[in-house]
Amino acid sequence: MTKSKFINAALLFCALIASTTMTFAQHGPDGSQGQTRDPLGALKRALTQASAPALTTQQETDINALITAFKAAQPTDGDATLEAARDAFDAALLAGNLTAAQTQATAIATRQAQLSDARLKTVAKFVIGALTILKNGGQLDALKTKFGDDRTLQLVESLAGGGFGGGH
Repeated sequence: MTKSKFINAALLFCALIASTTMTFAQHGPDGSQGQTRDPLGALKRALTQASAPALTTQQETDINALITAFKAAQPTDGDATLEAARDAFDAALLAGNLTAAQTQATAIATRQAQLSDARLKTVAKFVIGALTILKNGGQLDALKTKFGDDRTLQLVESLAGGGFGGGH
């Protein structure tokens, strides 16, 4: 590659980076133009599609409070007990110690079950709270009629990030 072609390629690359940077400066990482995403947007659209009453301001406040509480209850760091058990498991494997590896495998499985149990209980509290708000507002039956039970649960779970693996 000649020196002038290299310089042209470098300048083109810099221009591309500058263009991308300016685009992200004007638009958020989610593509919005300085506007925050409405966490209840999908629910509001579903209510409209189901010909259900719109959320009241109080319902929005209550559901947003549930979302905030749910997210605050989620761990922000890895679980130290689980990490220690995995490290001990790896060490036992490397040492060729089957008994120690099996003991750590049990510890890992037990801790994963404890964490899963805690998460599912938090999910249950969130979903039941949100469904109660919708039921009291007269929207739940319309959602269930339009979308069915499974899709209604998925919609409510998605308010807090969804993907809870409940098998719906």
